[in-house]
Amino acid sequence: MPRPEGRVVRIDGYELRCAMPSVAGNALRTFSERSTLLVRIVTASGYEGWGETWAYPGSAGSLIRSILGPALLGADVANPRAAQARMLQAAVPDRRGQVHMAASALDIAMWDALGQMTGQPMYTLLGGALRDRVRAYASGPLLPADGDRYRGFEGEVARYVEDGFTAVKIRIGISLAADLRAIRQARAILGDASLLMADLNESSTVRDAVTLAQQAADSNLAWLEEPLPHDDLPGYRRLAASLPVALAGGESFCGVQAFRDVLSEAALDLVQPDLAICGGLTEGLRIMGLADAFCVPVLPHVWGGAVNFLASLQFAAILTPGRGQVSAPLFEYDMSFNPLRDRIYDPKLDADGNLAIPDGPGLGMKIEIDRLGDYVRDHWVLEP
Repeated sequence: MPRPEGRVVRIDGYELRCAMPSVAGNALRTFSERSTLLVRIVTASGYEGWGETWAYPGSAGSLIRSILGPALLGADVANPRAAQARMLQAAVPDRRGQVHMAASALDIAMWDALGQMTGQPMYTLLGGALRDRVRAYASGPLLPADGDRYRGFEGEVARYVEDGFTAVKIRIGISLAADLRAIRQARAILGDASLLMADLNESSTVRDAVTLAQQAADSNLAWLEEPLPHDDLPGYRRLAASLPVALAGGESFCGVQAFRDVLSEAALDLVQPDLAICGGLTEGLRIMGLADAFCVPVLPHVWGGAVNFLASLQFAAILTPGRGQVSAPLFEYDMSFNPLRDRIYDPKLDADGNLAIPDGPGLGMKIEIDRLGDYVRDHWVLEP
């Protein structure tokens, strides 16, 4: 029986935006709306695949329409790796930036379309699942833009426990005293058995981060995330040598070479590629292999809408287990207001704090764009 025609004949882009209930964010950046770019590719035989990039959706869409999309049209979804190489070759000068972000959406869509065409979930296409569920951690809360930046903090962390999470990552970076108070409040709510992590979102310095970690030793942090600007390799190298807890980062890295640099310098203990930023699932496979060679766990960073969430779940199914306190892949579950995800997929935890990994074709389930119709701010089509 001949293989269905997998040639890409159409690319749709959907720029989505929704207002936040209030202005909030992290220690350095706040925002009043969520936005993302979803792309759909269609093959000559009618199979569809969906992808996403949430960073700079307008400019990502422009790059796809002008450079990456024309390079992808005519490619065969049966070979996503060749298609990704074809896209990146079309934009050689940009090896660590917007091109990788835009290519991420198209690469995820190619793997989804291949799954739809073959009837297999992504994790099978990526080499086979090591698990059918993954422990999730609640990521939040967002910090209000003004007044008491930790307003409502304790109630939110308590909600995560009520929802069944056994691991929580909080945002900090306001001041040493306020951050220590938040860390200890979270630990008191979670109890001793749960994992607690803290994300500084690039707002600190080497010395201040070490001081914070030392003074928070009684709260047993599993990791400290992104204390410094993500591209400060010398700073991360210094920090990794002196920090008393594991150091995590990598959510803003584009391409495997960025991960090569920090791993070869022993500058991170945990790496956090975001599939919608780093170059998609094809790049995720390279990053996973590289991290495995250094015995460093991979924990996907997950932001944006439903497509990145689902693709990251598929990726989590194949990740190599870690060792020590973070002994298995952990999955980031953003707990802030997010209809761009929830209207498509709003999963609940099982009794052990795990998320089941969908086993349908491609992403594991169909994407119904009509559910997001009132958030579509721009829709464009690219055809030969």
